[in-house]
Amino acid sequence: MLKRFPVKYIRDYLKKRYQKTDYCYICASTDKLEFHHLYSVSELFNSWCVKNKISEITTVEEINIYREQFEKDYFWELSNDNALTLCKQHHERLHNIFGQRYDNSVVKKVKNWVEIQKEKN
Repeated sequence: MLKRFPVKYIRDYLKKRYQKTDYCYICASTDKLEFHHLYSVSELFNSWCVKNKISEITTVEEINIYREQFEKDYFWELSNDNALTLCKQHHERLHNIFGQRYDNSVVKKVKNWVEIQKEKN
């Protein structure tokens, strides 16, 4: 039986691939850094489950099987090219503007906002 939501196991598994920087992408601050996925892992995983007709995951063994294929299927969206290290202030600001869980259809707008903020600094 799973102790957490399946996507939590997926996120933990994906952490191995990310290269967090030691400064904020926007302002270069080195304080209170946080990691931000431009694409929602939850949304990608939910879509992947629907596409693959997976309605329920009940064991860690199932997660272990699914997570590798999920990672392969969404390799680009889950890559370092689509993840940022941000200071807490910019990370919170991003989510205040776009929502705590924004839809993946707005990723281009988020990327644009990040680049505009970076130019201002």
